[in-house]
Amino acid sequence: MKTSKLMALLLVLALPAIGCKTQEKAEVDDQSDTATATTDQEISGVNKPNDLNPVEAQTMVDDVTIGKKVNADGMIDAADQGDDFAPGQTVYLTMNVSDTPANSAIKVSWYGPGETKISDDQKTVTVGTKYLTFQADTAKWAKGDYRAEVWIGDEKVDTQEFQVVDAENAGK
Repeated sequence: MKTSKLMALLLVLALPAIGCKTQEKAEVDDQSDTATATTDQEISGVNKPNDLNPVEAQTMVDDVTIGKKVNADGMIDAADQGDDFAPGQTVYLTMNVSDTPANSAIKVSWYGPGETKISDDQKTVTVGTKYLTFQADTAKWAKGDYRAEVWIGDEKVDTQEFQVVDAENAGK
């Protein structure tokens, strides 16, 4: 008789703990590593939409490369990589996003001389996407120093610096 009362008491005491674990797990499952929008700055706090863990964000975007031509695989061959471009030459920026959750937004912010923001380009990673390619036409750009920042959610995961130079100096 004492054993059954003890078992009943233990069961009554264990039920709230089991319920708490279920609720806790549901809260964790509601948090997603998918960033459906991007920002140009860190979002303060935690558990807000598009607020990614910086370490996890870094693992989602790899092999960011800048160059003059993209190969059939979606990357830039070593011979086509470089950071000097002639006015009017297209700048390609590629990255491996095979570890990025589908529906995540990746943004590239282009900056020119004097820290002037030129534009933002954003693409959404689809299921099975391995590489993303962004490009910029330098036809109307002045000679000088430029950079491209790669963002996922609220995390800047890479910066590529390059120059627009006289045509005879491009590709050197």
